[in-house]
Amino acid sequence: MSKILDGKAVAQIINEQTSQAVRQLAKPVRLAVVYDPENAGSDLYVGMKSRQAAKVGIETQDIPLPADANTETVQEIVRDLNQDHTITGILIQSPLPEAVNEQIIFSTVAPSKDVDGLGAVNQGLLFADAPLPYTVAATPQGVMTLLKHYQIDPAGKTALVIGRSQLFGRPMAALLNNADATVILSHRYTPAAQLKFFLKQADLVVVGVGQPDFVLGEDLKPGCVVIDVGMNVVDGKATGDVDYSSASQVADYITPVPGGVGPMTIATLLENTVKAAQDNN
Repeated sequence: MSKILDGKAVAQIINEQTSQAVRQLAKPVRLAVVYDPENAGSDLYVGMKSRQAAKVGIETQDIPLPADANTETVQEIVRDLNQDHTITGILIQSPLPEAVNEQIIFSTVAPSKDVDGLGAVNQGLLFADAPLPYTVAATPQGVMTLLKHYQIDPAGKTALVIGRSQLFGRPMAALLNNADATVILSHRYTPAAQLKFFLKQADLVVVGVGQPDFVLGEDLKPGCVVIDVGMNVVDGKATGDVDYSSASQVADYITPVPGGVGPMTIATLLENTVKAAQDNN
């Protein structure tokens, strides 16, 4: 049986450190969250983030977008937040309404307030492995923190990232590459047979495609590490992209869903927000 990578427990440690850091700052820490209230998933996540933020002493300002929002109107909202000195950080909760170009909005956020690291400046610094402080997207950064906590070093390992989104896959691949792993980045256009071949080679698998049971135990290399970033609901229950029951018989380490990457994402986002406050104090 696999050893469980307990993201909930590690997130608790991070949250305690964040709470201490907030209390040491001279002025309030405020996170603005821009989101589409018509998206049920976003509405749920925003609520979870707001509740956890309150627990560590971070104030939140939720900004629901109207159904007729477009790129220009959202840019105007973000530019106002950039200029608002009471706002520490800005989170753009994806997905936004259909008429909004997310990439443009991500890069409209001032780099110093881009607490999810999705703008072109922060992502460029990540891909350059720059010797400068920069923010990394919360989910992949949370994965790296989890690996470090359990003393799993990616250096020299073959790492397979399944999913190439700007929020997860691309920064995940960059972080693992910067950590000296040999990285394979696959996606929806990777042929199924080729993906199965890659899975058998991978010492570390990180998957986030939004499809239940996308990876089965029989697909995996024995003794590998499995990080399940997926979040799906099947028969009213949360489940990931990995068939946990079969994968846990093959992998040495595995994250559960829920209780794995999810808590790490929120904890890392709040940690990034406090760092932004410290850097701009």
